[in-house]
Amino acid sequence: MARAKRFEYVYAENEPIAVYQRSGSRFWQARITLTNGKSIAVSTQQTDPQKALQWAHDHKIRIEATDQDPTAKTFKKVAEAWLKAIEAEGSKSAAAYRTVAERYHIPFFGTYKITQINQQVLAEYERWRKDYWSKGPGSKLKTETIVRKDGKEYVRAKHLGSAEKAYGEDTTLRGIFKYAVDHDMLPASKMPVIGTKKAKSTKVIKARRYPAFNKEQVEKILAYCNAQPSSPKKIVRDGDAEMDLTRPNLDRQVFSAFVHLVLGTGLRPGREHVLIKWKHFREETVNGVEHQILRIAPETKTGERDVRCDTFAMAHLTAFRSLSNFSKDDDFVIADQLTGKPVKDFKRQFNTMCKALGMEGDAHGKKFVPYSMRHTYATLKLEAGVNIRLIANNIGNAPEVLHAHYGHDSTVNRANELATDLDYLGFQKPKARPKKRPPPPEPTA
Repeated sequence: MARAKRFEYVYAENEPIAVYQRSGSRFWQARITLTNGKSIAVSTQQTDPQKALQWAHDHKIRIEATDQDPTAKTFKKVAEAWLKAIEAEGSKSAAAYRTVAERYHIPFFGTYKITQINQQVLAEYERWRKDYWSKGPGSKLKTETIVRKDGKEYVRAKHLGSAEKAYGEDTTLRGIFKYAVDHDMLPASKMPVIGTKKAKSTKVIKARRYPAFNKEQVEKILAYCNAQPSSPKKIVRDGDAEMDLTRPNLDRQVFSAFVHLVLGTGLRPGREHVLIKWKHFREETVNGVEHQILRIAPETKTGERDVRCDTFAMAHLTAFRSLSNFSKDDDFVIADQLTGKPVKDFKRQFNTMCKALGMEGDAHGKKFVPYSMRHTYATLKLEAGVNIRLIANNIGNAPEVLHAHYGHDSTVNRANELATDLDYLGFQKPKARPKKRPPPPEPTA
């Protein structure tokens, strides 16, 4: 027996609109199919079917005229989905993002459809946010809770705002909208422009950039890494003969490989080195000269790229591979020697090395960090006269970013290039002293 129809529909003649009446209700409901193919159901609040059809027709025009999608998710639902996603990924900034979103963004944008938020709404938010601590909800608070990257919280007297805080809030808001675009909740063309990145002054850039090692310091670092300590001595005796079966300290070997890898390629410590496997290295011959090329994974910050690996680094990595417990093509290069998983962080070993070498900070007192080795690569290449565009391509940056953030040139280490005939304006230039010939070599017996 055929199932009885739930509703009797009344259809519009030339439009994908139908109205129907639920049992026990005097109002007609409308089912409207929009131009983009999505269907919506809505109450017309009309008791006459023809008036309900006319209302549905007008409602469809209103929706498409304002280009809004009534089936879209609210900002609050999108924000909560994004926060759960980054928390599941283990992002160190997740706690801070949640604090910002729950304090500012969700209270203001929460009930808006994600597709409704345009530049006008953002301008209203900016005005609301400007008064948040002085006239708005925050005016009643004397303190604010700060969430650190490690998840720990502390309470401090409220700060009325700063450029850094505003930039962090914009970053959170961009993350929410990007999540909506990536998950088909919002067309990419509808993503609003959030905040304006103001160009940082040279003074600010210099104050914030990581310090770089000089060439002499790099040589000390490499010597430290190559003087590998061993595990406790293991001597086996067979009569008068002794065999030293002591294994190298593999944890130190892994750290040493990490140092050579970053200093020899300029890649990003952490985000890029953890994805590198032995199969990502290959040999290329250019005009008869052999080079080792490393393929950086597409999942990284600037996407897939080829990186030339300096000879000193590749020689060390080749030797390390023969000792590593994980040396197959599909194994990670910088791998934990027990589990084979990539080692993400070397802060402790790096700080120990810098302390042992007596160079924990640069001449201005800035502390060296693992990222300093990336800056060192770029700076030494610049000092050696390598084209800035080539260096930028190798490390995955734009030339202007490289020039601003990675060029640690100073008037001291480039002083010889500043010395010209202009040094002697108003004076008689002294005659150049004749160079002394080197003594003849000692005769060999």
